[in-house]
Amino acid sequence: MIELRTPADASQLGPIRSVSASLAERCDLTLDQLADLRLAVDEACSTLFRIALSGSDVVCRFRVSPDSFRFSACVAAAADDVDGPFERRFGWHVLRTLTDDLTLHRHHGNGDGRGSSVTISFSVRCGDAV
Repeated sequence: MIELRTPADASQLGPIRSVSASLAERCDLTLDQLADLRLAVDEACSTLFRIALSGSDVVCRFRVSPDSFRFSACVAAAADDVDGPFERRFGWHVLRTLTDDLTLHRHHGNGDGRGSSVTISFSVRCGDAV
């Protein structure tokens, strides 16, 4: 597993996308699949950047194997934002279309709003598994 921690800001999409694409080369993806992966990473991160606490980081995790590419991104969020209608937004439908397995995890911290976070995770089948 590789972990990348960077400010939760749209200016970081390029580096996150580049790391994703570099790691995905190990999966033997077609050019179309690679473009879809980049778009999925952009959409997941953009969704999280909109709710991230000011000055917080996004933590991206990458797991690459010959048959799958797994990505997750997590941000600290205000308690009110944790329960946002993510699954009803257009971006969620885009993610569902581009990925093979998509999950959303809402963590409400310790109940007082501190320590709340949202994680978006997905996987894409690669190589012979496609």
